[in-house]
Amino acid sequence: MGGDVKALVKPAGSTSKHLPLPLAKRILLHVLHGLAHIHHCGVVHADLKHDNIMFDIGPMTRDDIETFIKMNPARRHPPEESWQCVVQAGVSQPLPLPSPSEAMTRNYMVADFGSAQLLDLRTTDKITPFPLRAPEIILRGPWDTKVDIWAFGCLIFELTTGSSLFKYKPYPEHKLDEPTGHLWQMLCFSCERMTCDRVNTSKLGAHYFEPAVDNPMFCDLKAHPPKINHPYPLSIRNYKVMEEKDNLATSLLMRRCLRLNPEDRATAEELLQDPWFHGAAQVIFLLYNYLRNH
Repeated sequence: MGGDVKALVKPAGSTSKHLPLPLAKRILLHVLHGLAHIHHCGVVHADLKHDNIMFDIGPMTRDDIETFIKMNPARRHPPEESWQCVVQAGVSQPLPLPSPSEAMTRNYMVADFGSAQLLDLRTTDKITPFPLRAPEIILRGPWDTKVDIWAFGCLIFELTTGSSLFKYKPYPEHKLDEPTGHLWQMLCFSCERMTCDRVNTSKLGAHYFEPAVDNPMFCDLKAHPPKINHPYPLSIRNYKVMEEKDNLATSLLMRRCLRLNPEDRATAEELLQDPWFHGAAQVIFLLYNYLRNH
């Protein structure tokens, strides 16, 4: 592999933290094909984030790599004491990062399946990095492949704006701890309400929510923070990274991923047909179809 997308988002010396929109689309489209394949196989990645998306080495040959290694011999950190011994760790020396134009020719792959779960043999509910966690994970409710779709929606925002959509932090002014603050942000950004059905089927649902006074179908946070609607177009617009027509199209795609009810989220295969990807760099469809059928 040539590296991970985290390195592309903010290379050394760069002041920009977001990717050009065409490159973000290429990366996300490739990731979506990977998700569609593993979901078809009954696998949830459960740890989708930009440093778990790798890119290939492009046109580099074995000779190119050997030349690079000769010109950049292995280096080590200064010795340091560890438990009952002294260690001297190696210095990470990645291959050169591709330029933005070169990155548009690379293939991107979902990597690191160390946290992956089989749908019919799940071993833990502690999945996905905090800012990318779906509401059903926080509430300890039933979950499936749609947790990857939620994380994918968060990645759309991250790669196009250079910032995390959700901040895992407390809001002491509203008496909210980190998980409750996270849930509050979800309610504000999605402009939706949590259903009582979802709360009642979650182990921690009653810890965070209580029946709403105005409608018995919905629940409100027990802490009663202010109800603020801050839809996705407003969040993207704050960063001034794309034209308004692109903002609206990007927001529509995010909304298909970031629904509070997992059943309302699109599948990976459905998202592949989204107009947002029209005109995006092609992926190897034959390879995807081969994997799908074998």
